[in-house]
Amino acid sequence: MAQWAGRASADLHTFLYFKSKGQQSAEAVVTRIRRSGLQVVVPRYGIDGVVPLPEEDWNVNEEEQTVVSKKDAKVKLEIFRRIFVCIEADNTDFRNRTRLSFERVLGEKERQEAYEEMEAKRKEVAKEMYPDRLIPEAN
Repeated sequence: MAQWAGRASADLHTFLYFKSKGQQSAEAVVTRIRRSGLQVVVPRYGIDGVVPLPEEDWNVNEEEQTVVSKKDAKVKLEIFRRIFVCIEADNTDFRNRTRLSFERVLGEKERQEAYEEMEAKRKEVAKEMYPDRLIPEAN
């Protein structure tokens, strides 16, 4: 019972957060592929959920854990693939749900730029937190 209450509380506060912030777009990692959609984790917000995929647009192969677009065969999703999802609060029927929907696949160039940006931020934080530990970089 306590575990259920903890999950319900986390779901409610996630809903309230996105209700106040409005619709957000964020990077997500595919962790599992099911007939009902993609199981994803959104590290930026610390949430996970299912991104529904319409069957008329996608070929789902649960055995190989892959999804291929029917419109463009080049678009293939598999485990650990990074995608963009839209996160929004959905209060239909007073259910207080946080809904995830698929936006697009993260391109290789975007992935590299995101890595470089995060690495620069990490170095900046390390410089502020541990100024005596810094080793001069050879550039």
